[in-house]
Amino acid sequence: MASNYYSAQIKQCLEFGTRNQTRHLKTIHGHIIKTLPYPETILHNKIIHGYAKIRNPTYARRVFDEIPQPNLYSWNSLLMAYSQSGHHLSEMERTFKRLPERDGVSWNLLISGYSLSGLVGEAVRAYNTMMKDGSGDFLTRVTVMTMLKLCSDNGRVGLGKQVHGHVVRRGFESYLLVGSALMDMYAKVGFISDAKTVFYGLEDRNTVMYNSLMGGLLASGMVEDAKKLFQGMEKDSVSWTAMIKGLAQNGLEKEAIEYFREMKMEGLTMDQFTFGSVLPACGGLGAIEEGKKVHACVIRTNFQDNIYVGSALVDMYCKCKCIDYAKAVFDGMRQKNVVSWTAMVVGYGQSGRAEEAVKMFLEMERSGVQPDHYTLGQAISACANISSLEEGSQFHGKAVTSGFVHYVIVSNSLVTLYGKCGNIDDSTKLFNEMSFRDEVSWTAMVSAYAQFGRAIEAIDLFDRMVQHGLKPDGVTLTGVISACSRAGLVEKGQRYFELMTNEYGILPSNGHYSCMIDLFSRSGRLEEAMSFINRMPFPPDAIGWITLLSACRNKGNLEIGKQAAESLIELDPHHPAGYTLLLSIYASKGEWDCVAQLRREMRERKVRKEPGQSWIKWKGKLHSFSADDESSPYLDQIYAKLEELNQKIIDDGYKPDTSFVQHDVEEAVKIKMLNYHSERLAIAFGLIFVPSGLPIRVGKNLRVCVDCHIATKHISRVTGREIIVRDAVRFHRFKDGTCSCGDFW
Repeated sequence: MASNYYSAQIKQCLEFGTRNQTRHLKTIHGHIIKTLPYPETILHNKIIHGYAKIRNPTYARRVFDEIPQPNLYSWNSLLMAYSQSGHHLSEMERTFKRLPERDGVSWNLLISGYSLSGLVGEAVRAYNTMMKDGSGDFLTRVTVMTMLKLCSDNGRVGLGKQVHGHVVRRGFESYLLVGSALMDMYAKVGFISDAKTVFYGLEDRNTVMYNSLMGGLLASGMVEDAKKLFQGMEKDSVSWTAMIKGLAQNGLEKEAIEYFREMKMEGLTMDQFTFGSVLPACGGLGAIEEGKKVHACVIRTNFQDNIYVGSALVDMYCKCKCIDYAKAVFDGMRQKNVVSWTAMVVGYGQSGRAEEAVKMFLEMERSGVQPDHYTLGQAISACANISSLEEGSQFHGKAVTSGFVHYVIVSNSLVTLYGKCGNIDDSTKLFNEMSFRDEVSWTAMVSAYAQFGRAIEAIDLFDRMVQHGLKPDGVTLTGVISACSRAGLVEKGQRYFELMTNEYGILPSNGHYSCMIDLFSRSGRLEEAMSFINRMPFPPDAIGWITLLSACRNKGNLEIGKQAAESLIELDPHHPAGYTLLLSIYASKGEWDCVAQLRREMRERKVRKEPGQSWIKWKGKLHSFSADDESSPYLDQIYAKLEELNQKIIDDGYKPDTSFVQHDVEEAVKIKMLNYHSERLAIAFGLIFVPSGLPIRVGKNLRVCVDCHIATKHISRVTGREIIVRDAVRFHRFKDGTCSCGDFW
C-alpha cells in the first residue's frame, strides 16, 4: 500500500512539474527511507527514473546501488540518468557495457546520449552496431525517430535513407510519428520529392506534417507549391509563421507582411517566432510604418522583453535607417545577446556612424558578451570606413587570438581596412594568406590596388578573379575601371565598361559613368569625355561634372570647363565645387574680372567654399589643421619646420606652381599661401612627432592641389620619409621623390 502511495507521489511530482522538482523528489525519497526499510525493486526503479527525469544522475546512482538485485528496468533507468544529463558520457558508456542484458530501450538511450552531446559519429556507430548485433531486433520507433532527427539536424541524407530502409523492413512506415519524422528529415535536407512521397503515402496526416512539408518547400524555393499546400490545409499559428518566414527568406517581403496582416485578422496567437519572421521582412523593404505597426503588436502582446523579438526590432529599425529608434529599443531591453549587440554595431556602421559602431563593439565586450566572427568583422569594417588604423589593428589582434581571422568575413574586412588606411602591403599579405576567397575578397583587393594607383596589379587581379570562375559585381568593375583611369589605359577601361553589360549583365550606375568620365578626362581627352556624356542615358550627377571640371582645371581648358561648371551649377546651385573649380581656371588664365564676377555670384547665392582641412592621428588623438587656423599649440614648431623644408625642397629643384591661386596678389604672397596649405601643416607635424621608422599618414577633405603634390614629392626625397596622403579621391604614397599615382593623379 505504501509503495503505491509513494509511486503516485513520484508520478505527480514529475507530471505536474512542481516549481522545485528536485527538492520535492528528495522529500518523497526521504519519507521512503524513514518508513520503508526495504523498499521493493519496483519502487527503487521509480525513484531512479524520477532522478533521471530531473537530470540528477548522482542521486540516481545512489539509489541504484541500494538495490540488491537490479533488473533491466533498473539498469535502463540509470542509463537514462547518464544519457539525458549530457555531461556523464563516460559513466553512460561504462553502464551500458555492464548491462547483463540489453533491449531496444538500452540501445536507444545510448544513441540518444551521443546525439544529445553532439557526437554524431559515435551515435551512428552505436546504431550500426545495434543493427549488426541484433539484426534489427532491437530497433524501436523511438530509436528510428532519434536517428532521423540526427540525420535531419546534420544533413546526413545517406544515413537517413539507410534508416528509411530499416523502417520499411520493420513495418514502421505506417506509424504517424515515424512517417512524420521521415518526411521532416527529407524536407529539411532538401529532398522534397522524397518528402512528398512519404507525405502522400500516409493515410493519416496531422498539421505538424503539413507544416514540415510546407517549410521544406519554402526552403527549396518552391513558393507556389507551398502556397497551394497552405491553402488546402488546416492552419495553426505555426503554419502562418512558417509562411511568413519562408516568403521573407525568398525575397517576397511584401507578401510576408500581407500574410502577417491576414494572420492578425484571423485572431491567431502570435509568438516570438512570428514577430521574428515578419520584422526582417519590414527591414528588408525599409517599410518603417509597417515595422512600427508590428512593434505596436509586440507591445500589446507583451513580447517586448523577449530577447529574440527585441533583437529583431533593433535590426528592423537599423535597416530602415532609424538608428535612434533602434538604440531606444536596445536600451530598453532587459537582456541582450550577441545578436542584439551585433545589430547595433551593424546599424551604426551602415548608417555612416562608424565611430559609434566601434564604441558599441567595445561596450559589448565590457558588458561581458563575447562577439562572434560576424560582429568582429563588422567592427573592423567600421574602422575601415573611418580609416582608423590604430583601432583596426587592435581588432586584428583579437581576430588572431580568437581564431576568427580564418573566417572569410573577418579576412575580407581586414583586407578592406588596410587598403582604406593605405597599408597596401599588409592588405596584399592578408589576401595572399587567405585559404578561401569569395567575390568580396577579390573586389576588396582590386579596389585597394586601384585606390593606391597600382593599376597593373588591379587589372591582373581582376583577370585572375574571372579566371577562377567568380563573377565580378558593380563594385569590382568600378575598381578596375578606376585603375585603368589612373594608369591612363583608356582603351582597356572602355573594354571593361563594355563587358559590364555584355558579359556580366550589370546595368551601369552613376558611379560607373563617373569612372568613365574620369577615364577620358584624366588622360586629357576632354572632348571624348563630353562626347561620352552626350551619349549617356541620363545626365551626369554632381560627381560626374566635378570630375570633368577638375580635369579642365588641371588641363587649363576654359571652354569645356565653363560648360561643366554651368551644368553643375544648374544641377545644384549651392554646390561650391562648380564655382571654386571655375575660379581656379579663371585664375590660371589671369581673368581676374571673371574671378571677381564669380565671387559676387557666390555671395549673392550664399555659396561658401568648403575650407581645406587636413588631419593626422598621433597617440590616439586627432590633430586637425587648416590654412587659417592658428589654434594648434605646436604652430611655432610647425612653421619653423616648414621654413626649413621649403629651403630644402627649393634646393632639390622645387618650383612653386601658383597658377591656381585664386587671388590677384603678388607672386611672393601666392607662394606664401601655398606654403601653408593644410596638408603641409599636417606633414610638418608628422615630421616633428612621428618617429622616423613609421610612415606619416595624412587625411584631407579636398583633393590635393597640383603644387602640394609636387612639393610633397620633394619633401619625401629630402627627408627620406614615406608620406601617405588620403585625399577626397584616392591615396597618394610619396616615397623617394615619387608618388604611387604616377603622372595620372
